Amino acid sequence: MGSPIKSEHSLPEDFNNVVRLFPLPNVVLFPGIVQALQLFEPRYKALAEDAIASDQLITMALIDSQWKTVQSDVPSIAKTVCIGKILSHTKLEDGRYNLFLVGVSRAEIVSELTAETPYRMAEVDLIEEQLAEEHELTILRTEICAKFRKLASYRTGWHQDALDQFLGEDLPLGQLVDMVCYSCGAGITEQQQVLETVDLADRGNVVLEILNSQIKASESEQGSTQDFPPSFSLN
Repeated sequence: MGSPIKSEHSLPEDFNNVVRLFPLPNVVLFPGIVQALQLFEPRYKALAEDAIASDQLITMALIDSQWKTVQSDVPSIAKTVCIGKILSHTKLEDGRYNLFLVGVSRAEIVSELTAETPYRMAEVDLIEEQLAEEHELTILRTEICAKFRKLASYRTGWHQDALDQFLGEDLPLGQLVDMVCYSCGAGITEQQQVLETVDLADRGNVVLEILNSQIKASESEQGSTQDFPPSFSLN
């Protein structure tokens, strides 16, 4: 999975709203969160090469789980995506790329573009976070941290020091909400729902519902071994 960072990474000043798409069925990237990826298909090795040689940007898009029921060789993807920036990369002897990608911005696909590249490209609009009243957000932060700590008490693989450090970093609430969603065991569909929820208060409440569901499940299981911080996944 990934780990949080205090990201100062941003889009280049000449960003023209055209992005390279990397669709996957099992990864949702959030702004400010680092994802480890392995690119091995020829088209995505080309994507990596082009990104590394230019703006360092790769946009993660979730493949619709139902796309195979439609008569199409091109997977349908969710319209809400996350633009990521390459933090580091390694090219292996067989041509594969290992990347660390940090989420930079939520975005909405306006249209896919006809391109000469072997990978898909799209025009996007950036999504700006919608904030609520400060008092409401303060209460929301307190509730999310409390529920996350309660969930942690059921997770034997979670390290208390790492949890304390994470919750004590005073991250922006939007990044905290995203990271809690990413770390707590939320399903891919739930993660995509959180990515798509622009209003911060609404997003926080969605994550509270997910936490409550996870706590209820953990109370019945008594001993999940999922780790915190969550481990990286290679795709």
